[in-house]
Amino acid sequence: MRQLTSKEIESLQANGCYADDWKNISVADGFNANSVSKTSFSGKCQLGTYSGVTEINGVPFQRGINNARLHNCVVGNDVVIDGISRYISNYEIADGAILVDNCEIFCNGSTAFGTDTKIAVLNENGGRSIPLSPALTAQLAYLAVMFRDYKVFTEKICTYLDEKSKEYISRSADAPRGYIGKNAIVIGNKKIANVWIGENATVKDCTSLENGIVKSSASDPSSITTDVLANNFILCNGAKVMDGAIIRNTFVGQNTEVGLGFSATDTFFSANCQAFHGESCSLFAGPFTVSHHKSTLLIAAMFSFMNAGSATNQSNHYYRLGPNHEGVLQRGSKTASGSYVLWPAVTGVFTLVKGKHGGNLDTRKLPFSYLIEQNSETWIYPGSSMKSCGTMRDINKWKKRDKRKTIDDSSDIINFDVMSPFIVAEVAEGFEYLTEKQHHQRRAGVNYHKYGRAKMHSVAVDEGVDLYAMFLSTFAVRLLKSCDTTNLKTLYEKASSYEIDKWADIAGAYCSRKKLFGFIDKVANSKDYSSVITNFLSDLKNGYEEEKKMWGLKFILEQRFNGNIEAAISADAIADIFSEGETAENTLAKMIATDKEREFSQFMQVGYGLDGNDPVGDFNNVQDKNNVADIPVF
Repeated sequence: MRQLTSKEIESLQANGCYADDWKNISVADGFNANSVSKTSFSGKCQLGTYSGVTEINGVPFQRGINNARLHNCVVGNDVVIDGISRYISNYEIADGAILVDNCEIFCNGSTAFGTDTKIAVLNENGGRSIPLSPALTAQLAYLAVMFRDYKVFTEKICTYLDEKSKEYISRSADAPRGYIGKNAIVIGNKKIANVWIGENATVKDCTSLENGIVKSSASDPSSITTDVLANNFILCNGAKVMDGAIIRNTFVGQNTEVGLGFSATDTFFSANCQAFHGESCSLFAGPFTVSHHKSTLLIAAMFSFMNAGSATNQSNHYYRLGPNHEGVLQRGSKTASGSYVLWPAVTGVFTLVKGKHGGNLDTRKLPFSYLIEQNSETWIYPGSSMKSCGTMRDINKWKKRDKRKTIDDSSDIINFDVMSPFIVAEVAEGFEYLTEKQHHQRRAGVNYHKYGRAKMHSVAVDEGVDLYAMFLSTFAVRLLKSCDTTNLKTLYEKASSYEIDKWADIAGAYCSRKKLFGFIDKVANSKDYSSVITNFLSDLKNGYEEEKKMWGLKFILEQRFNGNIEAAISADAIADIFSEGETAENTLAKMIATDKEREFSQFMQVGYGLDGNDPVGDFNNVQDKNNVADIPVF
């Protein structure tokens, strides 16, 4: 950089420019004074070189600076700055950025770009608050939120996140600056205050953005557009916040979309979520959490792979000492329109909630269930969602809808496996529980069973036993098919030393509890806990398949053969597992096919062919069966 020449100063003044002290303006070699007009400068400013034309929606804009006021700014090469009605203050603007028709863009004080904010996820009282950090992933957020009984561990996870935030904080305490990245597009905004904007991001027509970070990349750009209000926020690569959304103390994960007036407060969104029209407060939204409806409120909750029906609501206000109540709908759960659950409550995986439920339920040992309100009571139908074509469609669509263009160490770990040790163990526990209930009903002749404050029909118990048994048989055959059966004895011997343990679903990533709590101890007792965290996350992503195989073989060995390896490797035993598993899988497939056919039955054709045309032909041409022709089982 160099100082302006007297001739350049004269040219700038002739172009309508002003500076409180021209000595404070430095420029790059090759600077052309004719590329700057109608601009006032104050403080220390650095200018690059500008030539050529940039098109914005087909409209040509000369590269350079026109009709602006800059205070303490560093402006890179080939930018377009045009029509700044108030000022740009304390900002570094990288090469190729476009800033047009903005009101005010400024950075003041030693800003932390929102990273000094705590977001009160899951518990409205703030008992599970975590730092708003660009280093957050679904797994790090879960670890920071869920283990408050391990205080040292939680503190170290939060410190790790704070340390990772520092690269975004102002580079120099004596000259704090915001940042607008290379080729970013910043157009038509009223107020941008203390916001770090990454390369290729689009920030357009927003009302007010304060204290935030917009991570972005050329391959996976992010955007904030049209009437957005945001305060204390972070967007990850590919995220979109738009159309009148209001976000406060909120993290928006990779390729997540928030818009159409959605309001989010103290919310963590993992990757691939969608939030439109409704409201969230103290929400921990794991991957693929979806809400599309105006009347839906998601509050003090943890979800993942979840779809919220219209007017879905949870209540955490049934309290005396503040809103401490919180709830979890485990992976794959759905809520029907108008559903209501009184917190605290927990459901098992892939549970459908329909109606109002105030019994503070814990149905983890009854996964794949329907919770149905009947006469103001909760009735449970264990395993019923296993035979639903909707459940299978959901399971098979998520991987196809992973829109992330870049997946690296900073991305959420998303494991789509439904037959995981975590879920298999829940199903096995449910099978044992229902089998006991089945024996009881046969002895006592009862018509229903109590489950906490809920009830189960005896017929539902019988069906649940059958469905869970089919799931476990399907798991066994699929696991053996993934193994080299000619080397099965060696595999069983290796697996026999594996400790059967329950697993955890860490916001989309599976982990054995033994490994999880070993990791917690290591972090709590380690000075170099940063590398311990990095290694653990890498192992979650890369070590799952082998560990699942060992767990599964040990599970089969214990459940079916009482630990006897010789019995397990016999030809008859292997043949039995294959026969039972394939029969179970085929039976489930037929149930799903039957359920699918209901979607194309005569009853579903009501309203088609309204004007006397053929209702069947009209229906068949609207509802394309080919789109759901073959829905795989799990």
